[in-house]
Amino acid sequence: MKRFCGIAIVCLLVVAGCADPVNVANFNRIEPGMSVKDVEAIMGGRRPESYQTLKTWRGSNSRTITIEIDDRGLVVNKTRDGF
Repeated sequence: MKRFCGIAIVCLLVVAGCADPVNVANFNRIEPGMSVKDVEAIMGGRRPESYQTLKTWRGSNSRTITIEIDDRGLVVNKTRDGF
């Protein structure tokens, strides 16, 4: 029984580590004034697609999180799509 519990815990940790970071919980953690590096950390270290002042993370099922940054590289706005 102990071995089964240990295997189950390891499996859950592996699945949690592979979870799509483009989700509502992570979107809600992003706040105005955060740096791009702070947001990248929330998004599991993934680098965003960039276009001028917009940074976009794409997840599964066409979900996206986009932030708008100012000239200092700080978040001024955020949007989500597909969830």
